[in-house]
Amino acid sequence: MKKNGTTTILNWALAIAVIALAVCSIQYFFKTREVRNLQSKIVEYQNKQQFLNSLIADCMEYSKRNPSIDPILEVNNLKPKAAGTKPAAK
Repeated sequence: MKKNGTTTILNWALAIAVIALAVCSIQYFFKTREVRNLQSKIVEYQNKQQFLNSLIADCMEYSKRNPSIDPILEVNNLKPKAAGTKPAAK
């Protein structure tokens, strides 16, 4: 039997394509897993941010009725300092 050069070239091309497909599939698998993990972290951070925003809003509302919380809010830059107070000494 005669060896045909065309079939040899096509077989090598097929082998290279299969290897490239396997590498790309593995990369896709790991990247999608990483994206899923990052998405869950983003949701977790967004939930924490919503909770903190709600807590800040509640504190600001509470400070309208009880101004004794104002120093805490001022230290954390959540409320502007009152005009009559002195700046903190260093």
